[in-house]
Amino acid sequence: MKISRKVSRPVHREVSHTDPEIAPDRKLNRNTKPRSSGPYLVRSGNIFLFQMKVPKRIGGRSARRPLRISLGVLPPNEARRVAGILAGLAIGWFREIERRMRMSENMDDLRTSGEDAEADDGDLLWSFLTTQMKAALYDIRNPVPEISPVDERRFEGWRDLVSISREVVAKGEGRPHNSLIADNATLLAASAARKLDPTTDLSPPPVPTLAVTQFTSGDAVPARQADMPAARPAPTAPAIAVTQPDSDTPAAQRDRRFVVRPPSNQPLFSKVARDYFAQREANTSLGNKDIGTARFRIALFIELIGDHPVDTYSVTDLQAYVNLLKYWPSKVKERPDVESIRQILKDNADLHLEPLSIKTLREGYVTIVKSVVAYGERHLDFKNQIRGARIDYPETAKPTMPSEPLASHKISQLLLTAVETGELDYTMLPLLGLLTGRRLALLVYLRGSDIREKYKGVWVAQTPGIILVGKVWKRVPYKTDASITYFVLHQFLVEIGFVEWAASLGDRFIFQELTRLVDPSKSASQYMGRLFERAEIKDTRSEVFHSLRGGYIDESRDQDVSARDSKLQVGHEVGADEHDLYGFRALSEKTARRLATLELNPEIDLSVYRGLDFKNIDGKKRASGRKVRKN
Repeated sequence: MKISRKVSRPVHREVSHTDPEIAPDRKLNRNTKPRSSGPYLVRSGNIFLFQMKVPKRIGGRSARRPLRISLGVLPPNEARRVAGILAGLAIGWFREIERRMRMSENMDDLRTSGEDAEADDGDLLWSFLTTQMKAALYDIRNPVPEISPVDERRFEGWRDLVSISREVVAKGEGRPHNSLIADNATLLAASAARKLDPTTDLSPPPVPTLAVTQFTSGDAVPARQADMPAARPAPTAPAIAVTQPDSDTPAAQRDRRFVVRPPSNQPLFSKVARDYFAQREANTSLGNKDIGTARFRIALFIELIGDHPVDTYSVTDLQAYVNLLKYWPSKVKERPDVESIRQILKDNADLHLEPLSIKTLREGYVTIVKSVVAYGERHLDFKNQIRGARIDYPETAKPTMPSEPLASHKISQLLLTAVETGELDYTMLPLLGLLTGRRLALLVYLRGSDIREKYKGVWVAQTPGIILVGKVWKRVPYKTDASITYFVLHQFLVEIGFVEWAASLGDRFIFQELTRLVDPSKSASQYMGRLFERAEIKDTRSEVFHSLRGGYIDESRDQDVSARDSKLQVGHEVGADEHDLYGFRALSEKTARRLATLELNPEIDLSVYRGLDFKNIDGKKRASGRKVRKN
């Protein structure tokens, strides 16, 4: 009998003591580092952040926090791709800034708005680079679409018109020219206009002659524009022949609307301006009045200098613009809507109306033009000829006057008048400015929840920067990131009961009568101006609310408060020395206690604030109209 033996295969795989299913409690290797997000990337939850340090060779000893922008929620591969592009662009900006520093070139184009007027060089550099990165990120996410056949045909039409104009001008000046083009300019211009709009009538019109003169010649001009010009010129054959001025006439004194410009395939300035304002509106709150003002100033530039391809504007165009604005009245009510822009300029040729100040010219009228061209440069990739342009401003432009300190007796009179109004904003805003050194715009937006007891017996105020108003999130008008650090409330404010009452308001605005207005910070500035007039203490226009802020800085300096602590208290950026950046970028407990108990100027009478009922004052509604000054 045979016995058959079958050998079965192993029923278990080899077991290792390192198998996680068999030994789940095995101690993990703590030396294993988590995988990096990639160069120039950090993560905050599911969000990727791009960050990069500014080289010391351009940032100097004023080392700043890393440049950082949010990329949002992206797949890791896409985040690394975007970070690589941004890093390459940033290195290019670093090299350009270093080159300009080495060559001692002008860097005024880093100042992008009037809000940068008081910022130091480190602030401007950081703000400029951050803005550039945000703009580049927008371009990466929203690439410029390809030019449509219709737009390409229009560009070709403009190129033809420029070529025709060049030959006509050369013929008029007796220079070599193409007679075939110059002698048939009318017919060729009509054909080029057909490319701009197929419905253009091709019947040959007479070629008009455009006089190249300044506004003083009384030439007819289009009606004044209230908003941005049309996207393109009217589809009619444009005037080609021009009467050239005398060869000795400076370029900046010629009519820049009709100056021959180089060929270009770029869109018109008005088209770039519309895109610029669309992006600006997307980044800001609804109803921003500054955008409306900027739109009108761009329309004014187009009216005076002309709507040309965006890459053809030069420093001469800006200078010609400023030369004309020499006669532009500073007050809106002195610019009649029934008159054209050039007629208004002509009427004020004798300067009987007050002209614009140099700050308004530079930061209001010229900067917005630079911003539009710079926006086009970023998105359309052309050479910006007005970057860093140096402009000669008229001597009649009113210079900027720095604020002056207020005498102690004037401050006492101001505070007395403020309390006598019986209205909360009039009563408390001057005192807060005097005892905290903070800007008026920030004080206006304080809420009860912004006030807290930071240290035992020491109260501070701090805005979060972004607040919920109704059902909409809005930005508090703070100037720099340093403005949203906490600042100390003087013990006097606690003694009179203001701090306790204000903190009890919760998320309500302290100055709710002001915040109900369309532009609270602007209205507050106007109210404070009226208060100074009512107190009859204003001897010069340099004695303003900002003088209280300057007075606090001087007082803290006199009481040996360090420059760094004083800057933190009033909301200025620190960093004049690299050592100043070590430690917390906020006031220490010891410093906060000292600031809360700073010695008050005995020559300023603060007794009028004792015994005030803030709840009762808060309930008073402001009557419409100006208050009658008491004799």
